[in-house]
Amino acid sequence: MNLVKKYPFVAVLVVMAVVFGFVAPSFIDPGNLSNIAKQASLLGLVALGMCFVLIVGGLDLSVGSVVALSSVLIAGLSATLPPIVGIHLALLAGIAVGIANGVIITAFNFQPIIVTISSMAIVRGIAMDYSDSRPIFGTLPDELFLLADGFILGLPVPAALFLAACVIAALFLSYTSAGRQMYQIGGNEEAARLAGVNVARIKVLAYAISGFLSAFAGLLLVARMQSGEAVRTGVGWELDAIAAAAIGGVSLMGGKGTVIGTLCGALIIGMMSNGFNLLGVNPYWQRIIIGIVLAIAVASYSGGAIMRLFEPLFRRSNART
Repeated sequence: MNLVKKYPFVAVLVVMAVVFGFVAPSFIDPGNLSNIAKQASLLGLVALGMCFVLIVGGLDLSVGSVVALSSVLIAGLSATLPPIVGIHLALLAGIAVGIANGVIITAFNFQPIIVTISSMAIVRGIAMDYSDSRPIFGTLPDELFLLADGFILGLPVPAALFLAACVIAALFLSYTSAGRQMYQIGGNEEAARLAGVNVARIKVLAYAISGFLSAFAGLLLVARMQSGEAVRTGVGWELDAIAAAAIGGVSLMGGKGTVIGTLCGALIIGMMSNGFNLLGVNPYWQRIIIGIVLAIAVASYSGGAIMRLFEPLFRRSNART
């Protein structure tokens, strides 16, 4: 019971896999599990970036638009320039959006939700203008498609890259001064400032990481879809990324969260979407269910309301042992 209390998202992940495997036997087919890993990895990269921003007490609603901008830049520029140039420019564009968000928030002390809603609209508009609101089918090399269809050590390439990003992020947050300072800022920004932490620099770094990971997700999406599209790409990913992070225990108030939790949260969202599709659940109801799960996660981790309901069970279990 203590393990469940400490890592509830792992228990949810296991229970959900068992339930979906029982009600929809095709859920556990190797091909379907590979598809879940690919889907969860794209969202997971965006959620991982959101994790950094939430830990410092921020919020980034521009992530879906950055995914869209990255996808059209890669597909469009690859038609006239070497693909590697388009890829680098797209990743740099994501970093630039993140830096702009962080600088405006810290320099003018604006609310993150206002700044990132504005950048969400601006970046989406830039992507739509560049692509003329049409899908771009660029001349993409076959090597790029390996990012979507290839395997590394038995894992789909997107899943392997996501896991590698998680390992790097976990090491960064745990063993670097900048990573530890992110938790300090999220826990108590004024105390961190008085302790000599360069709050503005660390916040800008967190937003830059979010922009980079969102742009990288756009790269993997182009490889998967073989095109870039600005109108619908990334729409709603903000909610899903926040939900994945919150389900994994990242506090929306800042100062608390883990990479493993975010990874599990992304897998939970991916499994829910895939399982509901296999069961024929209406996509609109899927959004409603994800919203409910997010509300429960926020109540559980921020206020502890849900876990307090189960405290009598925990006490009885501990008394027996």
